[in-house]
Amino acid sequence: MKGTTGVPVRLRFTKYGKVRWIGHRDVARAMERAFRVAALPLAFTEGFSPHPKVSFGLALPTGHESDAEYLDLVLASDLDVDELPTRLSAVLPVGIEVTGAARLEDRAPALQEAVTAVTWLAEVETPTDPDAVRTAVERGLAATELPARRRRKGREVTEDL
Repeated sequence: MKGTTGVPVRLRFTKYGKVRWIGHRDVARAMERAFRVAALPLAFTEGFSPHPKVSFGLALPTGHESDAEYLDLVLASDLDVDELPTRLSAVLPVGIEVTGAARLEDRAPALQEAVTAVTWLAEVETPTDPDAVRTAVERGLAATELPARRRRKGREVTEDL
């Protein structure tokens, strides 16, 4: 987190099972509650309504599971970051587990800038001819663009996947 005073830390966490059905904001609230319960010395913004200095990575779509979600936070004082995964996982809802913590260098790139790739795994659950799936995947990988239509802000847009 650029320009912060305190100890910047990046956490990696997983999201599995029933908790995959809660939205990004609910995950953020669960994390902030865990920070309070675990009594972390969080740094807060200044002003009329102080908030913890926490920044989440890309929002995972509701209903999806993840091996690696990320968030950055700033601690007001130093502590052993190696103990954070155990300390936080113990107070998080079932299905969310902190799997890593690392102290960030001063002036480290923001989390949104640091993410350069995302990997998705799709499982085909209905009985399907494996050769047809293989052919469709190969055709998709060979394509120069993969247009997908979706509704965004009340209108239909086409995006290149």
